[in-house]
Amino acid sequence: MTQIWVEQNYTTMKPLKKTNMQKIYISGKITGMVDEARILFDKAEIKLKEMGFHPINPMNLPDNHDKKWTSYLKVCIKAMCDCDSIYMLENWRMSKGAGLEYFLAKKLNMDIIYESQK
Repeated sequence: MTQIWVEQNYTTMKPLKKTNMQKIYISGKITGMVDEARILFDKAEIKLKEMGFHPINPMNLPDNHDKKWTSYLKVCIKAMCDCDSIYMLENWRMSKGAGLEYFLAKKLNMDIIYESQK
């Protein structure tokens, strides 16, 4: 199995010490590309399940609210806070919401895993 590296202390990387079925929140751009985002998030969910994680896909969270961006973000942040780590899709830097999720994950000392590691 491939070694997974996570960000630690803002600058260094460490090997992930994963427990069974660790909950991981998927973060990336959704606004303005909902159909494409569905595909990207679903692919990430499948990949993370295959790696032994319990992924939380924000595309599948309840949306019985007023459909405003802030309402979606509140639901997503609540779900993310129940996770052990966060998985940043390649496009996360193009998203205001994913940027906020990243900032919060850092402040909460969550493991941060990136879709692409070059």
